[in-house]
Amino acid sequence: MDYGRYALTDDETLAYPSYPLERDFPREEYELRTCRARELMAVADLDALVITSSIVGRWFTSSHEPHSWHDQAICRSAWYILTADADYLYATPTNNHNFNTQRRATWVRDIRPLVERGVWPRVETWGIDQMPAIFASLGLDRKCLGFELGDNMTLGMSTNDFLRLRELMPDARFVDGSGVIRRLMTVQTPLEIERTRIACQAAVWIHDQVLQVLRPGLTEREFLAVLSANFAAQFGVDYSYRPTGNWDVRNEARRDYNLHHHIATDRKYQAGDQICRGTSGASYLGYAGDVDRIWYLGEPPAVVRDAYRITWECNRAMAEQIKPGNLCSDVHAALVRVTDRHNFQRPLAGRNGHGIHNTGDISVHPDNHTVLEPGMIVSVEPMFGNRFGYYDLEDQYVVTPTGRDPLHELAPEEMPVIRA
Repeated sequence: MDYGRYALTDDETLAYPSYPLERDFPREEYELRTCRARELMAVADLDALVITSSIVGRWFTSSHEPHSWHDQAICRSAWYILTADADYLYATPTNNHNFNTQRRATWVRDIRPLVERGVWPRVETWGIDQMPAIFASLGLDRKCLGFELGDNMTLGMSTNDFLRLRELMPDARFVDGSGVIRRLMTVQTPLEIERTRIACQAAVWIHDQVLQVLRPGLTEREFLAVLSANFAAQFGVDYSYRPTGNWDVRNEARRDYNLHHHIATDRKYQAGDQICRGTSGASYLGYAGDVDRIWYLGEPPAVVRDAYRITWECNRAMAEQIKPGNLCSDVHAALVRVTDRHNFQRPLAGRNGHGIHNTGDISVHPDNHTVLEPGMIVSVEPMFGNRFGYYDLEDQYVVTPTGRDPLHELAPEEMPVIRA
């Protein structure tokens, strides 16, 4: 196919006088992110970083733009290409009104079109065969290109397309760039730390509302509606709140359970309910306030108070291990020491803490030996479940040069009790 025949390069929509859009972050933040990326690329001997997934791409561009990343609009594609001296965003323009918006919503200097034509029986509206000429035009057809190939990474294209592209560019070196990407998204910028702090503080606020709002006889649907209204009245448009998701309610005395679920139900709260939320639902400018809390409706039995107390001790012991030079596995080992001392169940699967980007290296897990260093955000999240309840107390910390700094008010030592 003659892709040049179909390329959209200009039309009147690009010149429309358009209302200015507020970008996700200031230009200085974009310069910081790309500067750090280039430093890491130089160490890894990469001539270009090629990003095709939305979770990484939008870290560079915007949480909203472009909307055509392949993993979010599977018939289309977007490519962010960063070199030592330039940055490019290639995307399917449909008509160029998309480019008009991207130029107002991102800091990327050079935004160019992908042709929205493919050769049947290909069903996507763009063709992978156009990419070699694009890389050649950038002088990258014989260079070392870093892609999202490692663990915690997802390519924003099909495996067949990636293999086809490598076949079409025999003189280029396609290598794993995930080390660079994970490093970028493991050590947070000051702006990311501040936004996470604000989100976590909103999370604590909405969790405090549970004590004020929840009463026996309220349905879950009614309860969540009040939380949503209270959050909307308290916070502005830069915040968002999702009331559903990650709620767990167990009532062993009544053999009545509503385990970890994501849909609001008409179940009525009653005395003896142990309630856990494994998130907060609150976020600020795209950064989540991932703070987890537990409540009890009525007078908790001793077995519940003991389990809460042990979970809280795990939380604090883990936090003590957050400091430069320690490992993620050291944080997890602190949890195990507490459970063993109390002859309490060990967590046998999953992680018990994490960073703020799933593409990062941070997992609080016995087999993760990532070295902690200043600028990393690490959560401590001991999790245990039994018939009486789900015990999940999560707090967020940033690693400092001398230790750690909590991003919000920490989990209470005593279990929060709601009068029944």
